[in-house]
Amino acid sequence: MRNLSLLLFLIPAFLCAQLTRVANTTLNLPADLPSPTGYALENALGSLTFNTPIAMASVPGEKDRLFVVERGGTIRVVSNLQTTPSKQLFFDLNAMLSASGEGTLATDGENGLLSMTFHPRFAENGYFYIFYSIRVNDNGSTRTFQRVARLEVYANDPASANPASHTPLISQRDDASNHNGGDLAFGPDGYLYISTGDEGGGDDAYDNARFINKDFFSAILRIDVDNLPGNLSPNPHAQTSTKFPSAVHAGAYKVPADNPFIGATMHNGQVINPNTVRTEIYATGFRNPWRFSFDYPTGRLFVADVGQNVREEIDLVVKGGNYGWSYYEANLNGPRIGSKPASGTWLAPIYDYNHGSGNYQGDSVTGGIIYRGTRLTELYETYVFADYVSGRIWSLKNSGSAWDASLLATDAGITSIGTDPRDGESIFVDIGAGQLKRLVRNGTSGTQPPALLSQTGAFSSLVTLSPAAGIVPYQPNVNFWSDYALKSRWVSVPGLVSKINYSETGNWTFPTGTVWVKHFDLETERGNPTTARRLETRFLVKTASATYGLSYKWRADQTDADLVPEAGVDAVMSVTVNGAAISQTWRYPSRNECRACHTTVAGHALSFNTRQLNREHNYGTQTLNQLTALGEAGYLDTTVPNPGALPAYAAASDTDASLEWRVRSYLATNCISCHQPGGAALGNWDARSTTPTDSANLINGLLQATGTDSANRFIVPGDAAHSVLLKRLRGDAGTPRMPPLASNEIDTEALVLIAAWIAELPQRQSFAQWQSVHFGSPEMPDAGPDADPDNDGQSNRLEFLLKTNPLISTPAFPIQFAKSDEGFSYSFIQPANRAFLIETSTDLQLWSPWSTEGNYLFYPATDLARTLQGTLLQPAQFFRTRVEIP
Repeated sequence: MRNLSLLLFLIPAFLCAQLTRVANTTLNLPADLPSPTGYALENALGSLTFNTPIAMASVPGEKDRLFVVERGGTIRVVSNLQTTPSKQLFFDLNAMLSASGEGTLATDGENGLLSMTFHPRFAENGYFYIFYSIRVNDNGSTRTFQRVARLEVYANDPASANPASHTPLISQRDDASNHNGGDLAFGPDGYLYISTGDEGGGDDAYDNARFINKDFFSAILRIDVDNLPGNLSPNPHAQTSTKFPSAVHAGAYKVPADNPFIGATMHNGQVINPNTVRTEIYATGFRNPWRFSFDYPTGRLFVADVGQNVREEIDLVVKGGNYGWSYYEANLNGPRIGSKPASGTWLAPIYDYNHGSGNYQGDSVTGGIIYRGTRLTELYETYVFADYVSGRIWSLKNSGSAWDASLLATDAGITSIGTDPRDGESIFVDIGAGQLKRLVRNGTSGTQPPALLSQTGAFSSLVTLSPAAGIVPYQPNVNFWSDYALKSRWVSVPGLVSKINYSETGNWTFPTGTVWVKHFDLETERGNPTTARRLETRFLVKTASATYGLSYKWRADQTDADLVPEAGVDAVMSVTVNGAAISQTWRYPSRNECRACHTTVAGHALSFNTRQLNREHNYGTQTLNQLTALGEAGYLDTTVPNPGALPAYAAASDTDASLEWRVRSYLATNCISCHQPGGAALGNWDARSTTPTDSANLINGLLQATGTDSANRFIVPGDAAHSVLLKRLRGDAGTPRMPPLASNEIDTEALVLIAAWIAELPQRQSFAQWQSVHFGSPEMPDAGPDADPDNDGQSNRLEFLLKTNPLISTPAFPIQFAKSDEGFSYSFIQPANRAFLIETSTDLQLWSPWSTEGNYLFYPATDLARTLQGTLLQPAQFFRTRVEIP
């Protein structure tokens, strides 16, 4: 239950000075992390080498193996990645083609076995997909086709592919030996994306890029390999071939119903027949999109398009986008400038560069990935890519309005860049050296963090964990889930003058040099506090532009803690649960894992905001509200005299609070770093509690990651089986578990809480549902929020909030007033899940919260009879009630 001590405006001012600000002089942390002096590449797999490696892939969710595509027609699987990597043959395309007699693998020019990808549910169906060049005898002529096909592994041997399962999807005639595109990847929506080039140089290729109603050239395709209901059959596709008269293999796939060019009648200024449109096309206007990648947390699609004579480009691709070739080469005029239509929209690249030999020049771009690894903190969220010819490797950083490049290293022959399943590092496929490589620093400059916790200056005593002077304890209302750990927190604001910029509803902003300290204990016998042992102490440091994190791992003898390596580390420990010993893995996070959550959008310090700190805290001899205490001690740029008028998050265990408010509090605490506008996650729902539930896309919210499966929504009222939130919290098969970082244990209390809310939701009404119940439709004349059809002085919106009938003027919402010698009482029934605040005025102009015990915002679990008592002001005093819904 919300503590009544939030009403600290009743406490005399001289008692509120218990927290006194002093400057900290002991902290010994660098203003920022050291900077690299340069980079080099090393073999990421020890001494393993490959024969013409051209691409790599890994199985979703697997960390101990990856697959290497060799251009000559073989795929190798590398196992035991985390110990001693070893390779073996996974699939031999040449052997399969030879046995079938269908044709041979073409390897001239840019042909070959070009890429592979795994189905998102590979663990269930064993499917993977390849892109290769096949040469066949086509009625006496030799023809080449670019093919996308599906295979699966043997049921009893998942380390080997079954050639008999080979199923072609698309076989497009392409007699040129270059500009094939050739990349494959599944998007966050579950659909297969395919890149295709313009068929080679010359006039025909230039024309291929300008049309969407001929062949599958110059495009990013998007197809549904699961043939989901509601999706469409492809349009017929005839081509000049007796071997493959249609590029589309019947029944192999469907076209997503929301693909952008379905039904198009105009493209590049020309009228077209919608029945001839290649509806598989997702984006168009590319020359040779050799490699592309998804940044899965954000859903962004990056394509590297190889230029012709002058420019190379990186495109941020959107559905229906036209990227200009052959009217444009990057931002310059292309070979078809003379036929450019009078009107049209072409999307410019986010970055392009000239051909040449300079540090920021090259001749053939190799697309990369958004770096989310753990070893190179400074590259976090930059786009790392390369140039095949010049060998230069760059990073692109988004500065808001532009992407700025930095040269990292040089290594010619990079044909592809993928993600190391072990730690998210960038893997560079080097076809010349026959290796898979990774970046390593040559050295660093700047101040290194202290090696020991005792050297940080945060504590005056490690024995008692007493903070040094100027480091202030605090506690949030709701703790982020941390695998059953017990946590303590402190904050230090530099000097005596700098202030935290307070916001009632949004993020606070903090002075450079602000430091937060969080300490973790873990009970070795769960539920027995006497068995708690020190586990980890973390620091979060506000820099001039961002934050960085450090972690210290406590030693077994509990005397000190050692700085955790930059990449983080896992530790397995024994914990007793209900009398049985189990193993629990504790994650000491990498520095990039800290940055993944502590972002600018999320406010850097996730628990340092109004709704988290709006609670009491013991400051030595005085228990005060934290907002009031911080304001009066000079840490905030304002004072907060009436914290009772502000909401406060409710813990999952607070059964006096409504289920909805407890769920919103949980989501705001555990998910807000990613799930809000501008956040790092794809899901289109809003975890911020300041966004009303009915506007946050929580209830029946369709997630992009579910594709066209309309049965699965974020939360489905009364239907736990189709509520994706529960699946994510549990980490069901094929579903990434949330929260995704620094956690290995399921939050069972949260599962129970959210399941209870899902069960309760069929009885919940949104305002639109309430309008339909009482008026038949929200569009009826008397149904508007400001209408008052029963003329009782209460608008429909207020009737909805009070849960009263808008068509019956009596009885009005019951409020009872009583005057006595002791003062005045105000009695009412507060509806469940509605927050009330009684405000008062002496002139009907200026209103403020009524200064009496018990007058604070909270959302009760049930209807609640309440009586507030206070002293009347003279000569007159007016009252009103503020009503809110989560």
